[in-house]
Amino acid sequence: MIVKAFSSSANLGAGYDILALAHNAFEDTIEIEAKNSSELDIKVEGEGVPLAVEKNSASYALYELLREYNVRAKVRLKVIKGIPAGLGLGSSGASAAAAVYGANELFKLGLSRQELVKFAMKGEIASSGSPHPDNVAASLIGGVISVVNPNSIKVEQVPINLDFELILIIPLVKIEAKTKKAREMVPKQIEISKYVANARYLSSLILGFIKGDRELIRLGLNDDIVEKSREPLFPYYPKIKEVSLLNNAIGACVSGAGPTIAIFVDSMSDKNKIIDESLKVCKAYGYECIYKLAKVSGGAWIERRD
Repeated sequence: MIVKAFSSSANLGAGYDILALAHNAFEDTIEIEAKNSSELDIKVEGEGVPLAVEKNSASYALYELLREYNVRAKVRLKVIKGIPAGLGLGSSGASAAAAVYGANELFKLGLSRQELVKFAMKGEIASSGSPHPDNVAASLIGGVISVVNPNSIKVEQVPINLDFELILIIPLVKIEAKTKKAREMVPKQIEISKYVANARYLSSLILGFIKGDRELIRLGLNDDIVEKSREPLFPYYPKIKEVSLLNNAIGACVSGAGPTIAIFVDSMSDKNKIIDESLKVCKAYGYECIYKLAKVSGGAWIERRD
């Protein structure tokens, strides 16, 4: 079976560990093949990916799922990376999402996409040391996802009623242990005024998606806490956001833990100028950046069954 899942952008302004959006900028591919066996045995293949089951997000998520349901099989898992790693695009999450979605179909486990999230998120332990459901939920289910309860793992899809695209400004940099470092930069205590401001941003963003109101989305794509604390990781971001808004973007935010910047645009936005100006900003700050246009995507899918 060949399974695919799209890239994603998490957080979306004030939605730290709550919101994520699936988009068709990049995709990961998983080949999964199984034979009967007296025990569970997973072999990982792939170029440039960890081959130890516990070190690979796709194979570790798969292992957790199959172990839970007492599946005994010899499984060959080939991971074909299309999503660049370490750039805030949900690379490890997409692999895990595709792996568990494919296994659910292959072994006829009958689980819903929402139920699969709790297994896919365990794959994030292999890549970043902690499980978080936002990226995997987006890649599994598609659209904009809200993590309603991280303990019982309840996620819901947010209705989108506005036609928009994303311009992803992607710095070609490698930050060692980026996700871990970015999480450590988040403040442990905050002022109540910042908490209230962020709550307003989050509610504005969700309402904006539901109502199809670009002004509410623009207001909602702000964050006075997490993005501010992480600015040393992406010093070019405030200026990119400024030039994007000057050219009538809906809004902009850091994609996940960065360094990619997601710019929301529609027919009213001057896309070419936003791209040109953003790339100039990158260059001025000493970063080589590329851009990618993307649309909101659906969830993981089976491309081929043999």
